[in-house]
Amino acid sequence: TLDTLERWNSPPGALFHPPLSPFVPIMPSGWQYVGRKHPVFHPIVEEGGSFFGEAFRNYPGSLMPAERFTVVLLTYERPVVLIHAIQRLSGVASLDRVVVVWNSPAPPGADMQWPDIGVPLEVVKTDKNSLNNRFIPYDCIKTEAVLSLDDDTHLRSEEIDFAFRVWRENRDRVVGFPGRFHNWDARHGGWLYNSNQSCELSMVLTGAAFIHKYYLHLYTFHMPAAIRNVVERYKNCEDLAMNCLVSHITRKPPIKVTLRWTFRCPGCDEALSGDETHFTERHRCLNAFTDIYGYLPLLYTQLRTDSVLFKTRLPHKKSKCYEFV
Repeated sequence: TLDTLERWNSPPGALFHPPLSPFVPIMPSGWQYVGRKHPVFHPIVEEGGSFFGEAFRNYPGSLMPAERFTVVLLTYERPVVLIHAIQRLSGVASLDRVVVVWNSPAPPGADMQWPDIGVPLEVVKTDKNSLNNRFIPYDCIKTEAVLSLDDDTHLRSEEIDFAFRVWRENRDRVVGFPGRFHNWDARHGGWLYNSNQSCELSMVLTGAAFIHKYYLHLYTFHMPAAIRNVVERYKNCEDLAMNCLVSHITRKPPIKVTLRWTFRCPGCDEALSGDETHFTERHRCLNAFTDIYGYLPLLYTQLRTDSVLFKTRLPHKKSKCYEFV
């Protein structure tokens, strides 16, 4: 009841009740250990009480099923690329299941050999080819954490694990890898989308990002339909729409993790993002979203998150939290 005033007067409002929320107050750090016969978190401690390398990597923390994540893979008529994408997820810590959003008009072929990576694999055949399908809160998503991936995204297992740990500390934010920013076109007026490396960013692309399932409900059922219509019109910009939505609700920027700025996909066809038209459409999307919201919700940040011991010199017998991040 203490937050009644804020809930009624802040978007999406007190009448919107999704099954999960990223705004649940954080419990004290000892709750998962004290007074429990079987702790729901595994202490990340080696002999002598140190939080180092292998012990840290081997124990992701929570043992609760809800404290895992679901990969949502969007794909369109690239079965070989898709199969390789699923295979790369084998052995990823804390992975609950993989949901493939099959955006192609034709269903998967009967001869398609789905790889077994040790977790459930769900294939959702969509009614039409739409980028908005990426953010539908499908019933088969059982976790709060959703890792949204393009099928041509290449990530190391430890990069995914690190990003998930960062997201668990920032559940109301978009947490991911490729950073982008917006800037004002002083010559012509209006907002521009920019993919150049910069000291500031305001977006993290959802081709490789963690988001809370709560925002899938907001995107599909609460966000103005005009925004989804813009995505349909250009077949583009669903990632920009999600970033605007989260920043509008939280008034916080996303969190970029690790050095990653772009991804290369060996053997893939040229991505749509390599086309100049792609950028022109994204400029138009940002300005359309500005018109709909009445302002551009995106916020700048200078922050990039790396592992605590990244680039730290350690004694010979000690190992870092992660080898590459």
